[in-house]
This record gives sequence, C-alpha cells and structure tokens, in this order.
Amino acid sequence: MTDGPDGVAGRRIRLPGPASPPAEELSTAELSTAELAAEAPGLLLGGRLDLAEITGLTLAAIVPGFAEGAGVFVLEHLLKGGEPAGLATGGEAVTRRLGTTFARAGQRVSREAFPPGQVLAFAPSSPYARCMDTGGPVVFAEPDGPTLERLRPDGREVVSGCSSFLAVPLTARDTVVGMLAFARDPGAPAFSRREIATAARLGAQAGTAIVNALTLMRHRSIADALQRGLLAAEPPIPSGLEVAGRCLPAAGHVIGGDWYDIIPLDGNRTGLVVGDVMGHGPEAAAVMAQLRAAAHPLADLDLAPADLLQRLNRVTATLQRITLATCAYAVVDADGHTCTLAGAGHLPPILALPDGTTRVPELPAGQSLGLGTAIYGQARIKLPPGAVLALYTDGLVESRTRSFDHGILAMRSILAREHGHLEAICDALIASLAGRCEDDITVILARIPGGRAG
Repeated sequence: MTDGPDGVAGRRIRLPGPASPPAEELSTAELSTAELAAEAPGLLLGGRLDLAEITGLTLAAIVPGFAEGAGVFVLEHLLKGGEPAGLATGGEAVTRRLGTTFARAGQRVSREAFPPGQVLAFAPSSPYARCMDTGGPVVFAEPDGPTLERLRPDGREVVSGCSSFLAVPLTARDTVVGMLAFARDPGAPAFSRREIATAARLGAQAGTAIVNALTLMRHRSIADALQRGLLAAEPPIPSGLEVAGRCLPAAGHVIGGDWYDIIPLDGNRTGLVVGDVMGHGPEAAAVMAQLRAAAHPLADLDLAPADLLQRLNRVTATLQRITLATCAYAVVDADGHTCTLAGAGHLPPILALPDGTTRVPELPAGQSLGLGTAIYGQARIKLPPGAVLALYTDGLVESRTRSFDHGILAMRSILAREHGHLEAICDALIASLAGRCEDDITVILARIPGGRAG
C-alpha cells in the first residue's frame, strides 16, 4: 500500500439523494456548520491511552443509542509502527478490526462473529475504502460484495439484516488513521446530515485518542528496545569474589541514568563501577551509555581508580549534551584482601564486616563528572574475607521524606544483620529502602568468600 498526501481539506463527501443513483455530494464545509445537538454521551477519550479502552468507550457511545451496530477499524500499518499518512487515491485499505458490537432485540450476536484483531482488506471501490481515501463520510444501503464475502457466516447474517450504513474516517490532525462503521436496522431512520456530522466528530475524537495511544506504545517500544540495548550483559563472575547488583529506573520510566559494571582485571582483581547521570528516562540513559562505554575500556587499561575518574571526566567534555554525573570506581584485590576506591561526587561506600559492624570508609573529595577539569584522589582499605563492600546511588538511600544521612544509617543497619547470599541482601535493601522508586536505584555488593559469609 502506497501512502499519499496527509491533507484532506476540501474533500467531497457522498450522501444519498432522494432520487438519484447511489449518492449526491455535499462539501465538508457544509457539514462543518451543521448543528451538533447530540454529542456522543459519556465519551471521555482525552486521557485514554489504551486501545481496548478507547474502542470500548467509542462503541458504547454509538450502540444502541445512535445505531444498532458499530465497528472500529485502524489502518494496519499504523499498528505495525508506521507513521500516520493519507491513503493513495483509489488504494486498497488494509485495516485491523479493534472491535465490533451489535445490539439487536431478540438476537444475541457473538463476539466470534466479528473477531477483534482480524485484518480486513477493503477493496478500493468499497464504501469503507472510499471513506478513508476521501477523508469524508459515506452513506450506503448495503456493503459491497467482497466485504460481505470476507465476513464470517454468522457476521454476514447479522450485517445482511441491516438496511442503512455509514462509514466515517477516524482522523487525527487532518490525517486518516482508520474508520468507524455504523449500521441501522430496517425500522430505524436513515442517517440524517446532522447525525452524519455528529458521527464525523466522533471519528475525530476517537482517531485522535487512537493516535495518542499508538504514539505512546511506539515510544514505550523504543524506550524498551533502548533499555535492552543499554543494559549490561550478564557480567562474568570473577574468581575469588562474590558479586551481586541491581539497577532499577525511577517509577514511571522504563530506563534511567544509573549503571554498574563488573570488569575482570589481571592478578585476580576486579573493577567495580557505579554511576549516576542526572535526570531520568532515555536522555539520561543515552548519556549513561556513553559514560559506561568509556569507563569499561579505561578500566581495561588497568588504570588506578583516581586516574580512571580523571579520564572519564575528560570524556564529558566531548558529549553533545552537557551533563552532570557522579561515579565511584573500586578495584578489589581478592588475593591481597584489599580494595582501592575513588569517587567523583558520589556517596561513600559502606563496608559491612563479618562481626556485624559497619563503617563508611573516608575517601578524598572529588567533584562530579562534567563540571570541568578536576583531580581525584583514592584510598585503599582492607577487605577481609566475609566483609561486604556496598556501592550504590543516592536513589537507594535518599527520598523526599528521608535525607541521605538517615538512608545510609538505615542501609548500614540492614547490612549489619544480613550475612546470607548477596542476591538476597540486594533484595532486602531494595525492599526496605527503595519505597516508591522516586529516583533511579543502583546497588552492587562484593564479598571475598570466607568469614561469616554464606
């Protein structure tokens, strides 16, 4: 199917004449001035972002008060991620039925007669395709033969019992995105001009809501794909060291600016990186990806933690988006039972010893990444077997109702009493401290086996 121009202004609308062949024409300008005395009741689509809910509300507004039957159809290429665009003149309209409902006295119409999700290709000459091609309503006495043939037998029987039909385009910002189909029984009057104008307005309301929902779905899909691409692969488990980590985006986001990395080094050593880019969502994640991509090869150069942060800070000057980020880098020597650490504006690590005590090692002050030229210091601490080293971001310990000082005290209390598997300790920290996930949250725990571990 080839897409054509988006605009539909000035299109001609086909209406049945009292004594004419199938129809006479009426301009959209005439319809736009028609009195809309009967707005669709209860149709509150403005904030709806779910296709099933939008479809249900639209159908409920039509049946049974306005017509005995109705269906919602959306162009198939939109549901596959395509952008809204006009149909080519005379082109086949490939749609997917989102929902259909009939209310007929004494007759039960099953859902299977008009299955939602069914893809239907309307022939160019059909009133349904003409409606979407011209961007205007089409009134007709019966569906075309090819359309009837494509219906299921029970659906064909229901439709064949109707005597008056109307198709109006689903529109959004002057672009056709699908169609609403209406059907009335023989005892009901034919669709009046005023009713056609009301139906067209409903098509614009529903079309806009559907486009908004599809846009949100597309953005979520892009963000989800971005998140999967940015998340670290399952890190290698270094020999002589137990490691566990968690990285969660803030509530309402599928991706964030926090990250951690585990980098095996020579000599039975392991590099641990934790970073936090200011902000949330895809923009913060894009910056995070660049910093993380730079930190990994710098660690592979076996740089000292302070040198790595200094070079990583230089990288921020090359980023297109000026940003602020904090970072901590630790190198754990499993054979020497030591750890060398450096921080760039980051909260201090916590060390939980096997005897149940905890402490916060003092590190030289270091400014956050992205604030200009800086020099960083580092410190070496003992890491006895069984001791847990915790690196984390402020989202874990700080919230609107809790300062990071109180959060660090709470985290120390949890680490003091937890001596089991590191994965379980990570879960305990998240469950106790994360709350509503107001910010991105990352924590990584490392332990040299021995002591009270296990």
